[in-house]
Amino acid sequence: MNKSELIRAFVAVKMPEEISGELENFLAEVRPLANIKWVRYGQFHITLKFLGELEPNIISQVKKSLTPLKYFEPFNINLSYIGAFPNLNSPRVIWLSGDEGAVELTKLSKKVNEILYNDEEIPKDEKKFKAHLTLARLKGGFLSEELVRKLGTVQNFSWRCGELFLMRSELTTKGPIYTELL
Repeated sequence: MNKSELIRAFVAVKMPEEISGELENFLAEVRPLANIKWVRYGQFHITLKFLGELEPNIISQVKKSLTPLKYFEPFNINLSYIGAFPNLNSPRVIWLSGDEGAVELTKLSKKVNEILYNDEEIPKDEKKFKAHLTLARLKGGFLSEELVRKLGTVQNFSWRCGELFLMRSELTTKGPIYTELL
């Protein structure tokens, strides 16, 4: 199969538009403090499972398998603190996370993983799931004290979650473009 025919995809829950607007207002204040790749408005989500590049027929199977899980018993998510992978002293990814909803998101991620592992021959995630919403990506370096201080003033971003999405991710020079597949 031609690589250009493959579909790069992931399963996620999305931050609602209203809450995304609140997060965007906060990020508008911190973006000027660092020249890094910030996630763009309208793309805020929590990845439950990254699928990689798949053939269209496998994507069809994934859609079919995930359809019964598309809508689930709603629960609250509250993202209230910022951290980084591997840490704030040597960040590669800056993220937003919280305690409320973390257990439910972990269970949902596990359920998605089990459904897809059983049905699609998609590799099972072996690494521990950490519920987080990516804010920015870096290629090494450090964060200024001013940026770390400002990130520490993040407010709470809360919403009720009851739907998951299968998303296509097309990588471009201006950043990824996400499209809903399910």
